[in-house]
This record gives sequence, C-alpha cells and structure tokens, in this order.
Amino acid sequence: MARKLKMIVAGNLVKVVLYTAPEPRDTPRARAEKSRMTSAAQKAMNDKTARDKLEMLLAENFKGRDLFLTLTYRDADLPARLDGAKKLVRKFLRNLREHYKARGLELRYIYTTEGKHGDHRLHHHLVINATERDIEVLRSLWPYGDIVDLEYIGPRGYRTVAEYMTKEGVESRPVGAQMWTGSKNIRKPKVVTRYVPNGTTLEIPLNCHILEKEEKRTEFGSYCYIKYYKIPNYWNEKEAQAAGEKYTPPPLLSYL
Repeated sequence: MARKLKMIVAGNLVKVVLYTAPEPRDTPRARAEKSRMTSAAQKAMNDKTARDKLEMLLAENFKGRDLFLTLTYRDADLPARLDGAKKLVRKFLRNLREHYKARGLELRYIYTTEGKHGDHRLHHHLVINATERDIEVLRSLWPYGDIVDLEYIGPRGYRTVAEYMTKEGVESRPVGAQMWTGSKNIRKPKVVTRYVPNGTTLEIPLNCHILEKEEKRTEFGSYCYIKYYKIPNYWNEKEAQAAGEKYTPPPLLSYL
C-alpha cells in the first residue's frame, strides 16, 4: 500500500497526517475507501477557519516573549468610522517601524480592528515582535488613548490569541476581506509532503504535547492525524519564565 505523509510546521506548532493513498491497481471498493481517507486527511490539515490559519501564522512568526496589545481610544479621539481607525493604527505602525529601523531591527506584526461587540467602541488588537524595552515606546506612540493594554503571548498561547482576535467573525465584512492584516515580512508555515514506506507510523518527538488526534483504520488502509506543540527545552522554571513560556517537565516519549 502507498502511504502519504504531510506535515505543516509553524514554529513549535506541528500538524502531521499519515494516510493510505489510492493506487492504480486498486479495486473500485478499495479506491473508494482510500479516497475517503484522503478526504479526511485533507480536511484535518486544511485551515478550515480564519482562526486556525491565524493560529499557525502566530506560531510561525512570534515567540512567547512577543507582545499582544490592545489599543483603545479616549472619547475625544474615538474615530467615527472604521476607515478612520485603520488610518490611525497604520500611522502607529509606521512610527513603530521607524523606531525599530533606527535600532537595526525589523518590525513584524499582525493586527485586527474591532467594534461590534461590547460597547461597540472601535479598538485594535495587535501581535508584534517586541521586548520589555519597547513597552514605554509603544505607549508613547499611541496618543489617542489613556491606556495601552500589553501582555506577553506566552501565558495566553497561540490558540487563545487567535480566538480572541477573530471573535467578531466575518459578519458585515466584504466578500474575500481578511479578518486581520499582517506585515509584508510575515512568514508562512513550512509544508512537507512525500510518500513513505508502507510500514511507516507516526512517532511524536520527545518533549511534545498533543493538542489534537484523530485516526481510523479499515481493511484497505489507515489514516492518522496529530497536532502537537514542541515544548521548548528549558532546564528549569526560571528559564521558561524568562522566555514567556509555562514550564512543563519533559514527558515520556510517545508512539502512535
């Protein structure tokens, strides 16, 4: 039986699927069963929602010590329209980019603008590559609100941040409009697809945490999908805290 492996790697977040692929000599019944497995594998690996896609982009481009920001407006500076708010956040990012450039650094960001929930006030959520030294600069570059909320990505995690940034859904958005805007230097997750020997099984590396798992086996072949997070190899809790990550003792090696 031909087996196909597909892996998507986004920083420490990995999706991998292994399944039996149809072959020319298959009987109609075998081909139908294998086609169903192929469809299930594709469904599992596809970014079915904007939330899934954003989660992978965040994992590929940002670390635990990068920042999640919320920019709000005081009453006197609150824009009346969405396009006005977008102009102001783009100005903020231009100024921040110049600050980074002067230090020989490159700014990377993803942001979204909201205003349909709660009190319906326009505001912005951003994820940027930043350090502690940037916090006061960030506050100084946003003169339109009295408070700039800042926190590290690490304690929240990529999934939680992605859910928060996409919570307003796609209602009232133009067809094809994306829910967030990213800088031009945002990297896409790496994708590897190849055929593997028939006896190949999925093996999860040491020090990983399984987030999702799905598998199926019939007389005509099998399908297995796993999504896991590679836990950074910190030797102690102090190192993990310095990197904005939660310390977890290394687990035993698991085979699937």
